[in-house]
Amino acid sequence: MSSSWLAQHTPRRIQAVATSASSTAPLPLSLALYVLALVTFATVTSGSGPLHHDMTEAWAWGKEFQLGYAKHPPLTAWVVGLWFAVMPRTNWSFFLLSGLNVAVALAGVWMLASMFLDIRGRMASILCLMLTPSFSLWALRFNVNAPLISTWPWTTYFFLRSLETRRIDFSLCAGLVGAMALLTKYYSLVLFATLLLVAILHPDRRRYFTSPAPYLTNGIGILALAPHVWWTINAGFPTVEYAISRTEFEVGIARTTSIKAICGAVGALGIAAGVYAFSFGAQSYALLRRSVVASFNRQYAWLTCLAYGPLVLTVAAYVFFNARIASGFLLPAFFALPTVFLVLSGANVTGAVIRKMVRCVATIWLTLVAVSPLIAYYEFAVGEHEYFEPRREIAVEATRLWNSTFGKPLRYVSGDTRLATAMTFYSSDSPSYFIYQNPEHTPWATIARTQSDGVLFICHEITDWCISGVEAYVGPTAIRSTLQVATHFVGREGKPQRFVLFMRPPRLDR
Repeated sequence: MSSSWLAQHTPRRIQAVATSASSTAPLPLSLALYVLALVTFATVTSGSGPLHHDMTEAWAWGKEFQLGYAKHPPLTAWVVGLWFAVMPRTNWSFFLLSGLNVAVALAGVWMLASMFLDIRGRMASILCLMLTPSFSLWALRFNVNAPLISTWPWTTYFFLRSLETRRIDFSLCAGLVGAMALLTKYYSLVLFATLLLVAILHPDRRRYFTSPAPYLTNGIGILALAPHVWWTINAGFPTVEYAISRTEFEVGIARTTSIKAICGAVGALGIAAGVYAFSFGAQSYALLRRSVVASFNRQYAWLTCLAYGPLVLTVAAYVFFNARIASGFLLPAFFALPTVFLVLSGANVTGAVIRKMVRCVATIWLTLVAVSPLIAYYEFAVGEHEYFEPRREIAVEATRLWNSTFGKPLRYVSGDTRLATAMTFYSSDSPSYFIYQNPEHTPWATIARTQSDGVLFICHEITDWCISGVEAYVGPTAIRSTLQVATHFVGREGKPQRFVLFMRPPRLDR
């Protein structure tokens, strides 16, 4: 066991299994195979389509190192920027980053489960999460929510180790990784509130709060956050204003979106729950009943809080602050649920149970990988227009047009966000993103630099709002051009789409 308290107070069966060897032998191979399945599925199903615009936006920010960005804290952009400093800018490479992020997340869950469960129990915890969209399909979109699934389990693991041992190393790690979570998204305050409640409910709370541990955790966390706080103050609090704007939707819109997101996130646990029921067989109902009863046992209140706190506090944010809860908010919310279920139910995780779960995970993912070419073809043929815009193709053609017109590399791109950020990723010139409506949000692209180096503005032909806005900004001196391009997949050409380009020339005296 990880502490004397756990040895005295965890359910007897869990106490027995948790005293076994703490080897992580099955973990590396399991994660490697899972990442391979994820990356293969994502790469094949993306076909000739572009990356989601959340991902290309993360690159557009990340290629320009800042201590903060207009909408979100900087960690996601930093990770993407560092990744593509050494990796090629391709779809498969981005999906590999997504897969590795999931692997780090599951390793964190494994370490958290190691405080309570033996190897089989830990394996059951991560196998369960492999069957949830949050740790698979949804996580393949590496946006600002994705790093939360990896930072939350590790923050929790180090925090609980600090709470139980009061050791300096665990306390410092909890603060550092917690700061990383907050630098990913301010929504991590929900995790911090959950962990505070866990500490208050924990039987070792008196020894914890009278030790240096919590103050070391908070001190190193504040120190790690200081540069971003300094940036936020000097920039006029743009990220804070953006976070507050998430609470300013009409009540009806916030209610509809939040209910759909919460119900969708809970419902997405259905496959994992079904596999658990299949694997445990006849004892499933008894395990569920024991888990529910134990959840209301004061002795295990801190574990119940750990499992359900993020969901409950997220719902509270909607109820009390009218926060519009998007589906991505709940991406990391259930990371502790499988572990806590096994602990509170006193489940006997036998080799037979693990074999059944492994077979289920393998069957599902081998099937998905096998049918991924069919999914790719279906999406190409009848997929949503927004996701299969030929953004990669227009990036190549627009760059070629700029280079042939001016004989100079393309340095700045603006216009429609989806198209402009895609150009920063797919263009061989890797231009910088410029928000002409709010140039202060892209401080690397000053007005002086954009006037000197020129800017390419790009809009879809059907987006009148984009075309009219750019026309008003660039004036009559810009060169207007129209390009028609189409996606291609296994020898077939998609429906051609037309794009309007406005090229503000670079200065000739340069």
